Amino acid sequence: MTVQQTRATMDRYFELMGSDGDFSELFVDDVRWLMVDSGQEVRGRAVVREYVDLLHSRMMSGEQRELVVTEEHAYLEGDSVNADESGRGLSWCLVYDVKDGVIMDMRCYGTLSALMAT
Repeated sequence: MTVQQTRATMDRYFELMGSDGDFSELFVDDVRWLMVDSGQEVRGRAVVREYVDLLHSRMMSGEQRELVVTEEHAYLEGDSVNADESGRGLSWCLVYDVKDGVIMDMRCYGTLSALMAT
């Protein structure tokens, strides 16, 4: 894939997510989401979509950087998620593996995993 094709895939993903559309249409059937720091992993279109929706419902605040795109990867990082009075919050870096116009795998690094602790 070209950088432009990866960018188009990610733009569509975030467009669908932002409009309450079915962003899982951009996942392969056995897509994986991995919280690297906690080892929590979910697989499959519907399950990953539900997990991402739940994660976002638990994020009350935060800042994110500009999406960085390469030929088959996209990177997004942020911080200050659910910061307390001291300004300390959670931070994260998402890595998306993209191939042939679909998202194959997503890995989340950082303390954001605390929001999904059971």
